[in-house]
Amino acid sequence: MYPGSASKNEMHPKKVTPLLFNEKSNIVMANPPVNICETGTEYLMLIAAPGLQREDFCIEIEKGIIAVSAKRLATDICITNDRCEYDYTDWTRAFSLPTDADEVLAHAKYKKGELIIRIPRGNTISSKEIVTVYVC
Repeated sequence: MYPGSASKNEMHPKKVTPLLFNEKSNIVMANPPVNICETGTEYLMLIAAPGLQREDFCIEIEKGIIAVSAKRLATDICITNDRCEYDYTDWTRAFSLPTDADEVLAHAKYKKGELIIRIPRGNTISSKEIVTVYVC
């Protein structure tokens, strides 16, 4: 074991109910999970969206609301889905931005299945037009 980690005697496995491979479950993830944090200089959004390309995203900011969406055509990898617990091919998420977020200088990057949106802080003037953020 690594220093500072729990020993085998301290760890207790969680009780789980296994699902059969083709058993239907009620787990549906229509939208990818998002982590949001802030520093003294910026707001940061990390969106887990595996299997997409940067061209699949659309990010727009209007009146203090950031809308992030993705649309990708379904592939023919799986013709019949026996089980599908996530589908990130078509989704939209919207969040209200704090008043000091600089909408015009927002930028985004897609890397290793994660969309990273950075919005600088410090602006007190809100943009009157729709701001489109392009993904690098």
